[in-house]
Amino acid sequence: MKTLDRKAAEILRGLLALQTTKVDRSGGAYMPVHIEIFDRTEHYIHISLAHYGRQNGDAMRDPEMIIALHKESQQFIPYYYRNDYLGVEQYSVRWTDEGVLLNRRLQADHTTFANQWLRNIAAQQHIL
Repeated sequence: MKTLDRKAAEILRGLLALQTTKVDRSGGAYMPVHIEIFDRTEHYIHISLAHYGRQNGDAMRDPEMIIALHKESQQFIPYYYRNDYLGVEQYSVRWTDEGVLLNRRLQADHTTFANQWLRNIAAQQHIL
């Protein structure tokens, strides 16, 4: 599986170190980033990062990514992408009782996107 590059991992660690669920340091110029740790398993911590917009009063993910932190290796593995405006929801990794189901190409795409998106978030929200 592909993992975040060094710079993107540093940015994500910086976001997590803020110990908050919402980061909005742009004075309204950019969408805040929402952070949620929502699942802890024996080997992974699952982290949701999202921008939210509104459409007809509903919160819309624009986008949301879920990234798993492997506890032992301390590597971040992007595996989920959702954009409600586009009607896109993609899982590239699923952990099951029988093992790991992996779509290598899609998971590589998720990692490429997450690397760039985290750099954009850092620039917009003045992280690091």
